Amino acid sequence: MKVECTKENLKKGLFVVSRVVGSGNPLQVLNNILLKTDQGRIKLSSTNLEIGVNTWVGGKIEEDGALTVPAKLINEYINNLPTEKVTLESTENSTLKLESENYHTSIKGLSHEDFPLIPQVSDEPFAKIDAQELKNAFAETIWASAANETQPEISGIFMGFDQDQIRIAATDRYRLAERIAHLLEPARGTKEVILPARTVSEAYKILNISSGEVEIYFSESQVLFKFDETELISRLIDGSYPDYRQIIPKEFKTESTVEREEFIHALKAAALFAPDSNNVNVEIKPDGITVTASSMAAGENTTKVNAKVKGDDNSAIFNFRYLLDCLNNLSEKTIVLKMINDASPAAIVPTGRDNYTYIVMPIKL
Repeated sequence: MKVECTKENLKKGLFVVSRVVGSGNPLQVLNNILLKTDQGRIKLSSTNLEIGVNTWVGGKIEEDGALTVPAKLINEYINNLPTEKVTLESTENSTLKLESENYHTSIKGLSHEDFPLIPQVSDEPFAKIDAQELKNAFAETIWASAANETQPEISGIFMGFDQDQIRIAATDRYRLAERIAHLLEPARGTKEVILPARTVSEAYKILNISSGEVEIYFSESQVLFKFDETELISRLIDGSYPDYRQIIPKEFKTESTVEREEFIHALKAAALFAPDSNNVNVEIKPDGITVTASSMAAGENTTKVNAKVKGDDNSAIFNFRYLLDCLNNLSEKTIVLKMINDASPAAIVPTGRDNYTYIVMPIKL
């Protein structure tokens, strides 16, 4: 293999594929990135046997070929180059030679034949969605999943396809985030799947540098996201996702419309006085929302935030982190906090749209 490309093209490709690569894996080839020529372009691939990533970058192909090289080493080396172009050439003993003006380097690699095969899925996409729409939906949900491998179903992200919509949901049984995203055209059927949270997190990072449309493919046990010049393939989680919609209240006794940033500041101030418990009291009265917290060691804090309140007086104790996780990932100027009582699920919804719901359980002391 002998190719020439710009540093920026190679840097971008390495950035995309490097994140799924582990370090110190006993199977050494899994610490490597596969470099190969593919139909006039340079293809970079990586896998951890659960997630696989392929991306293509432009370059001048002088000789076809392939080999694998350590991901961390080549990524850091290319990032350090001050030059604009680099030539990559493989040798018969699986060494990669890199030439770039005054920089001359050899990196020991492994044969491409040792690299695991990254499987493909069906030829036709199941659904198509705008990249920005999918990015926003992931940003508003994925952080609510459980970091609990003993319950793989709720450690994953739910995706339910129906006509021209996807319901994306995440929960850890104490809180739930649901976002309805719109497809570019109706899906090829109805489908419900659970994706590993790591998969969705990696897809979200790729979406940060992608535009246009994303195609979503399925096989019986795998999902494939196809971006601009990148593919991400992952296993699906077996099992059934909890019927989370049954816990979303139909009616609330109190609804408070409050400026999101002001509410965030009040919660952060209270958080300083709840270093151990994370508990803050949220009290709603006709003239606004009062957030309080106290501890024997730190003292106490009370902050009042103006709000437009409809319904009864109300109060409940919440984990401030659960409230901030939601508020920090919304962009609207105002949100609505909906409550029933101190023992029932509360909800946060952004004003001006009805495609997002966040449910959080109060804490009973």
